[in-house]
Amino acid sequence: MKSVLLLALLALAGCATIDPAQVDPKILNAFDSRGVSDATLLKVRNGLPLTVGQVAEASQKGVPGPGLISYMQSTRKAYNLSNADITTLRAAGTPAPVINYMQRSYGYFTSGPKAVNQKHPYFNEERYQLEAPFAYEPPMADTFFNSAYEDNLYSPFSYE
Repeated sequence: MKSVLLLALLALAGCATIDPAQVDPKILNAFDSRGVSDATLLKVRNGLPLTVGQVAEASQKGVPGPGLISYMQSTRKAYNLSNADITTLRAAGTPAPVINYMQRSYGYFTSGPKAVNQKHPYFNEERYQLEAPFAYEPPMADTFFNSAYEDNLYSPFSYE
C-alpha cells in the first residue's frame, strides 16, 4: 500500500514540473544572449506574443530574423501593422522577411485552419494569462520564412 502511495506522489510531482510552453533553447538563447529587455525575455520564456515594439527591439539587438519569425508563428498573434509600425520596424533594422511575415500574419491567424480569437486575454499586452487559447506548438529554430525566395520565383530578372 505504501509503495502505491509513493508511486502516486511521484507521478503527481512529475506532472507539476512539466511546463506547457517550452520554447526551443536555441531561440531562447538568441534573445537572452543579445541583451533584450527583461520584459521581452520574460514573454519569450513564457511563450507569450511580442508587441511590435518588442520585435523592433529584438531586431535592433541582433536577434536573427528566422528565430523571430519562428517564435512569432508559435504564438499565433495576428499583427495588424500600421504605417507607423512598419516605419518603426524598418528604423530598428528589422529584416524584410520579418516585416512581411507580420503583415501576412493577420490573414493567417484571423481566418483559416489556424485562426484564433485575437481578443482572448492571452493576446492582451496589459493583462495576459499564461495559457494559450490553442494547442501550443513550440517554435522550431530551423523553420525559415523567406519571402525573397518566393518573390524571386516570379521576378523577370531571375531567368537562370
